[in-house]
Amino acid sequence: MRLTVTPQGGFQGAVLLSLEGAPQGVGLSPQAVNVAGTAPVQADLTLSAQASTPPGSYNLTLKATSGSLVRTHPLALTIQGGGNISGTVSLGPGIQGQTPPPLEAGVGSMPSLPPGPQAVPGELIVKLKGDPAPQALPSVLRAGSFSLRLERPMGLPGAGVYRVEEGVSPQALAEVTALEALAARVAALPGVAYAQPNYLRYPLKTPNDEYYQYQWHYDPQHLNLPAAWDLEDGTSRPVVVAVVDSGALIRKRHPDLTPVFLPGYDFISYPQVAMDGDGRDPDPEDEEAASEGDRGSGYHGAHVAGTIAALTDNGQGVAGVSWGARVVPVRVLGLGGGADADILDGLLWAAGVDVPGVPRNANPAQVINMSLGGRGLCNQLPAWQEAINRVNAQPQKPVIVVSAGNEQDDASKYVPASCQGVITVGATEFRNYRSFFSNYGPRIDVMAPGGDVTQDLNGDGYADGVLSTLWSNEWGEPFYVFYDGTSMAAPHVAGIVALMKAKNPGLGYAEVLNILKSTARPLSDQACTGQPHPRVTVTLRASDCGAGLVDPVRALEAVGGGPGPGPSPDFQLQLSPASLTLAPGQMGQVQVSVVASGGFSSPVSLILQGTPPGVTGGFSPNPATATSVLTLSVGQGAAEGSYALTVRGTAGSLMREASLSLNVVAAPPPPPPPATIAGTYVFGLYIDEDGNLDETKSTYIRILRDGRSAPYTLRDLAPGTYLVAAWKDVNENEEVDDGDYLGVYVDAQGDYLVRPPRSGVDFSLEALIGTTLDKGQLRSWMERVLRK
Repeated sequence: MRLTVTPQGGFQGAVLLSLEGAPQGVGLSPQAVNVAGTAPVQADLTLSAQASTPPGSYNLTLKATSGSLVRTHPLALTIQGGGNISGTVSLGPGIQGQTPPPLEAGVGSMPSLPPGPQAVPGELIVKLKGDPAPQALPSVLRAGSFSLRLERPMGLPGAGVYRVEEGVSPQALAEVTALEALAARVAALPGVAYAQPNYLRYPLKTPNDEYYQYQWHYDPQHLNLPAAWDLEDGTSRPVVVAVVDSGALIRKRHPDLTPVFLPGYDFISYPQVAMDGDGRDPDPEDEEAASEGDRGSGYHGAHVAGTIAALTDNGQGVAGVSWGARVVPVRVLGLGGGADADILDGLLWAAGVDVPGVPRNANPAQVINMSLGGRGLCNQLPAWQEAINRVNAQPQKPVIVVSAGNEQDDASKYVPASCQGVITVGATEFRNYRSFFSNYGPRIDVMAPGGDVTQDLNGDGYADGVLSTLWSNEWGEPFYVFYDGTSMAAPHVAGIVALMKAKNPGLGYAEVLNILKSTARPLSDQACTGQPHPRVTVTLRASDCGAGLVDPVRALEAVGGGPGPGPSPDFQLQLSPASLTLAPGQMGQVQVSVVASGGFSSPVSLILQGTPPGVTGGFSPNPATATSVLTLSVGQGAAEGSYALTVRGTAGSLMREASLSLNVVAAPPPPPPPATIAGTYVFGLYIDEDGNLDETKSTYIRILRDGRSAPYTLRDLAPGTYLVAAWKDVNENEEVDDGDYLGVYVDAQGDYLVRPPRSGVDFSLEALIGTTLDKGQLRSWMERVLRK
């Protein structure tokens, strides 16, 4: 409420405020107002009530005192009571089976794009002829009935972001077709070089790392990175890679990722997109709030950066393609994607080009990864091509790698995939076939592993995505996730380019592209099409997948002076998985891949050696030219133990072997049922003014749905204060005892009592109550309410 103090007769000084007739727990602020002049003084008064204040209607008196002067004013106060208490009750992480999974599968990269182009409402990118300096850009552009105001200059010479002020309806400002028509009118003005809407884009040596075994995309059947690392692992010369994406994990520390970051920058101009409370700033942290829901970032940039340069050979996590690369995070994508003007400024800054109002990048990138995009034709968006050309002209010869897009469509319809001067990368899956979602066509330069989380063709128990670094909002800690998409393919190529530039930093875009394409392994028509696969909807030729799957070994050999005459025909055997654990009566399968090199194409005859009594195995097909499936059967009489088996392949005079570990174990007991919230009782325990339970006003409900959490509502509660608690009778003995799940709500100030109506009363269960509330008393209260 608003209080006005009007001085009379020259009155000045402090006026003290108090309440008369207020019930216990009602407070007033402020408690004094200072009058220093002749003008009336206004103050906003706040009345507050504690949870213990009884509900009801009260007639109060506001008393103002200054010396012997006293003035009063009546006040009416109503303390509401009764209603519902609602929230969510969850199983806490300490309950068995509820520890955060180290690996998860998810569909990442660029989400499905909108059906048509999207743009920042009311904004155009305008470039003036003659490339005037930023301070010389006109503050207002006018033509006929409309005017545009300069928002900020851009890193492109003579270019700025302009926002429409007059002459266009608010509805038209949000319509892309109207903005495109307006851009055409602006482009026709004297002195204007071009104008375009500010379109939106979206997030599209064998190491000892803990989860390296799940990085199938690195093995000899795919990229064969162990052999490439023997030639160059990236530690011989530091290479700076800029990841123009959703930001970094710096304050949210990730042990496999945070140490590789160099200082970056947040280029998101719009606070509602950045979700960090401001616009552009030197903090490129991928904000948690911008990573929630379908329109969030999903920590996309962290996943991309991990593929390029996660700490490698450090005994934990995953391996990066380049062991020595350092990453400059450039944040341009937030909630709902990112705007062209921000992305282009971020791209220029990453390469060392000055951007108005932003400190110069102290670590200009030698490689730039852009796993983002949207619909559009680059030849109709001159700002994009101009920015790329300026980056390619920088003295350190940056190489830009971009994702082709995930729409199973022609890549030439997307930006930046359709631009010149970039390496456009499509995605392959475990079979070295085009991933069903990957864009294709003449604009594809090369392919790289992007995965497919709809399949588990290698039988490792996880979807065949690309495993890399991430952050879990749910658990508040770092972890690792399988994503798929061309956004996952591009950083493989960016990492390979970093290896190439570690070996020869003088390589530029043209040399790198030529080497990658001349050393790639072409895909067949069938592999490029991606059939058989239920989601493939096109029929393609090999040329629609560019030069084919990148080959880092041959590329690094070419960097060292060319591949020469090439290796002799040879092959290796690759097993997936390389170990099996089976019980008597069980069967297991292993995929045996024939990894050819040097033009080898002969059939390979396979045999299995070292099987113990009771264990048999057979290959299909045999001989094999590409892959074969080994099926192992463990008979009932097989003895428990660990056995070293050998798969031997012969072709003419060539003989190669691969080791297979077999563990024969006793039949495992059935796994315990997963922990679930179902069966949990949620209590609203009425606590009177003396701290005692009132059973007649208390209530409870029982949750029936499965899962780790569930919403609840305690309805039609009497006015007063409640302790909200929950219990699950895990051992089903109808008593609240050890081993059961228990929980109680407590707010941030340590207060247990809740007054209805109230929502958002969220809390979790644990095997023990993690509060100071007496467990025995809570047990007694809940049992009494259940039995009333």
